[in-house]
Amino acid sequence: MFQSLVSAIQARQLSPADCDIILYDLTRSPGEESARIRHVCDVKGIRYIWESPECLGGLHIMNARLFLDQLLPSHYREILYLDGDTQVVGDLTPLLSYRPLDGHLCAVRDPMIYLRRVDRLAEGFEAEISAFGEEYVNSGVFRVSRDSWAAISREALAQMGSDTNALHFEDQTIINRVTAGRRDFASMRWNFPGFILGYGIEAITPPSIVHFMSNPRPWQGAYAPWGRSWQTPYLCVAKEFPEIEEYCDALVFRKRAAYKIKQIAKSFIERRLWSAGDVRNHIAEMESKTVV
Repeated sequence: MFQSLVSAIQARQLSPADCDIILYDLTRSPGEESARIRHVCDVKGIRYIWESPECLGGLHIMNARLFLDQLLPSHYREILYLDGDTQVVGDLTPLLSYRPLDGHLCAVRDPMIYLRRVDRLAEGFEAEISAFGEEYVNSGVFRVSRDSWAAISREALAQMGSDTNALHFEDQTIINRVTAGRRDFASMRWNFPGFILGYGIEAITPPSIVHFMSNPRPWQGAYAPWGRSWQTPYLCVAKEFPEIEEYCDALVFRKRAAYKIKQIAKSFIERRLWSAGDVRNHIAEMESKTVV
């Protein structure tokens, strides 16, 4: 919840006053951590809501997004969903103001489509992603009406089962399946992959929401490619509210050194990949085909 709280605080600062920011707590039994997080939410103007994870019907918490229409109080009709491992760094008004077509989901193409174009998609992912061509979206950030999401999530939940457990990105891939032909594509600026920060893609599409999709994450340390600047928001919240500092998931010392070396080497390789002209041209082409 600590990481989600930081994202929610940023979203509150960068959203119109008439938009509510809601942080969901799905811990099994709310205790001291929940009480402390709730207090910070009250101070920062964020609406805190606790729900029992039993509402997910036994599904993993990563599927909670599929229950948004059931979890949200009845008067909310429009949704902008953000995963908790995000940072909001730009004004959200354009995305909040956008109204997807009826029945449509507005989301950002997943970075895997660019890796697939240059044959760098991880082994095993190809079969799952290739069927969607260049239209596979990431479900970590999306804009949708409540009614549309109710229908989409019902379809998605109906498809989940033993035959979909083998999918690498089960709920995300199923969401892509059920929204085929009903997706409005948003700019990468609204779901910018954290692992390509500093590689020059910001010149094509300056990020407003950064999504740290893979380990390590910036709250765990000042690793490449993001460095200290993207760790600072977590440190600042921990300093302002020292009672929740212990909930920041920092890596233990013996892991930090290994991660630093690994990330430096990985960053060198990734920089060459994402700086390549064909990848940058592909991103620019896809950015020209977005609605917001």
